[in-house]
Parts: sequence; C-alpha cells; structure tokens
Amino acid sequence: MNRSQLRNMIQSGRAVALDCYAIGKSVKKDDAPGKLFKNDILNKSVILKRYEPALATDPKSVLVNTIVYFPYDYDNVYDGGESVNFSDGAFHGTLAFKIAKGDPTQELLERIGEDMKYLNLFNTMHSLDPFLFKSRAEQNEIDSEIHPAYFAISNTEWDKIRLPIREKISKLVTKALGGTGESGDNIAREQYVERFLTKIWEAKDVDGIEPFIKAMQIPPEKAPEVFFAWKAVCYYQVRFNDMQDNLKALYQWVGHNELCFPVNHVSLLPEEQRKIKDRRASLREKMREGYIAAHKVIGEYESSYNKFVDEDKPNMFMNFLENSENSYLSLASHVSVATHSLNLWRWYVKQHSQVMRHEHFLELFDGLVMLFGVEDDVENMAWAS
Repeated sequence: MNRSQLRNMIQSGRAVALDCYAIGKSVKKDDAPGKLFKNDILNKSVILKRYEPALATDPKSVLVNTIVYFPYDYDNVYDGGESVNFSDGAFHGTLAFKIAKGDPTQELLERIGEDMKYLNLFNTMHSLDPFLFKSRAEQNEIDSEIHPAYFAISNTEWDKIRLPIREKISKLVTKALGGTGESGDNIAREQYVERFLTKIWEAKDVDGIEPFIKAMQIPPEKAPEVFFAWKAVCYYQVRFNDMQDNLKALYQWVGHNELCFPVNHVSLLPEEQRKIKDRRASLREKMREGYIAAHKVIGEYESSYNKFVDEDKPNMFMNFLENSENSYLSLASHVSVATHSLNLWRWYVKQHSQVMRHEHFLELFDGLVMLFGVEDDVENMAWAS
C-alpha cells in the first residue's frame, strides 16, 4: 500500500490497526503495568490486520493475516517501513535480527519470548476491536498485565456492549438447561443460571457447566473457543446494528456519481477518469457483497437463536455453534472493514466536505479501495517501503 493508504489505515480507527507507539506515549514512565512489550522496537511498531480471500475457488472464504509494521522513522510512521507477516515461520528470527543486528543474547531471546505472548494473542483475534482485545485478554487471564490505554474502552462502553450480549446468552442458557436446577427456589435458580452464564462469558474452561455442554452437544475441548466465537458474533451484531445509519450515509456517498468523483474532474485525462469510474463500480459491488454477507451471518444467528428460545427447536442453533468460529471470522472481516471505512470517510468529509478535489478524493478513494480488496491492475499494492 502507498503512504497515504498506510496513514489512512492507522489513523481512522482500531478495527484493523493498533498503533503501539502512539498508545505508548500516553503510558507514564512509572505506570504499572507499563508499555505492552519488553522490546522497545515492538513498542514503536504498528499491529495491522489484513483480510484476503482464503481460496481462489471460494471468494467468500477469508484469511486474516497479522502484520507487524516497523516504521523507519518512529515519529513519522507513514514515511516507509518494513512489514513482517507474523504467520511467517521466520518472524521470530527476523525480530531477533532486527533488535540484535547479529547473534541475539539469551536475555534478548527471553524478552522476545515474553513479547510473543501478546503477539500470539493478537494473532488469535480476527480483528483488533478494543472489546474483543479485552475479552481475549480476560480469557487468557492476562488483562491485569496490560495497561488500560491499550484496551481503549471505557467501563460505560464495555457495559453497553456486554449487557445485551449477556441477556441473549442468559435466555438461551435458561432454555438449554430446561428444568435443571438445584431447587425450585427462584433465587437459587437465578444463581445457578448465573454461574453457567459467567463460565460461558469467560470462555476459559468447562468445569461446572458440563450439563450445558452436553445439552448443546459441544465437544468439551472445543467449548472455550466456541463460547468466545459466540460472544464475538454477538458483539459484531451489536456493532453492526449501531452503525447502520452512518453506513447508509457512506453507501449513499459512494453510490452518488457526482459526490464520489473529483469535483475538478475536468482537469483529469480521460484515462484517469475512466480508471476512477471502473474502480468505483468495483468498490460498490464489494460494499454490497460485504453488507449482504454480514447480514446473512447475523440473520442465521438470529433465526437459529429464535428457533431455540421461542419454538424449542435447538438443532439449528447447535449447528450454528458448531460453525461459530467460521461465522465469527466472516462477520469480523466485514464489520471491521465497514467500521474502518466509515471512520476513514467521516474524517475526510469533516476535513474537506463531501465534495472533494482530486488530491483529497484520491487519498480517501484509494483507502476505501484497499480496505474492500478491489483489484487494481495498474497499481502495485505493495507494502510501503
């Protein structure tokens, strides 16, 4: 990606970019916990998520890559740098070489080993949304080791997202347990359900919730990840519903032939105008496909949930849970890209209005094209270097 795209990706939100250097500046020297990583070069890096088609034969399949971007100039992260795919088997060695510039000491290798704990955590996440980062850290019991600045979510926002998710899970747990309980006492019953709900929310183990696991036909060894994916689907449903009005405004702008085009287009060559129009048509199609795909996952979840809760038909929901990680991945990719695109678009509109000249329009347009994976035969979409 070019430098303007890199700037847009980092500046416009947390969905796909975690700027460790910018966050670290807000962490005071005597804060405990302090900065996230033991190695300073990682504290000056940017963690990125890239979504790509997993299979050429199945364009709907999604592969999520975790990229660690090392800027050449820490105070100007957009002026080029080196990007390393965390999934690359050589990542550990590459990091050690970048720090040591030669043979690493045992102390350095130990520090890298400690930092890999957090890098591995990021790699298990399908997006970098603060709610999911905090949830994953809690699941791995390391949330107390991470400075709140990295979570970037207030208690009010946390509860706003958490409470409706817990309510949906609570109804389903009550339905799944049926008449099971420790007594006929309502208070005891509520406490019993709450214990199950807490276990599912934490998604750490299945101790004490074996009846629910059995009722839902979930393999015990897979249960924690199934529960986390289930919670993530609920989260993305809340996020997607909250952004509907703003997304509508973005889609209307992209769909408007005059607004989604440089206002000074008469100064452009016919070939430049044609290229913008071709890419705009592809962008509209990608946006439409992403919106439909996100709605499909949410619709399948709601339908299966309602069948279980309202009609005592659990099979559809059990099938959904069986494939919940794939549903989470699909929904994460679409909602995260939509969130990031919306943030990007709103920033440019605030700075320049909805009518933009070629320079500003192209910066925004290239960012949207990149985020939605629009193919470009002319430009080489390489990482900044």
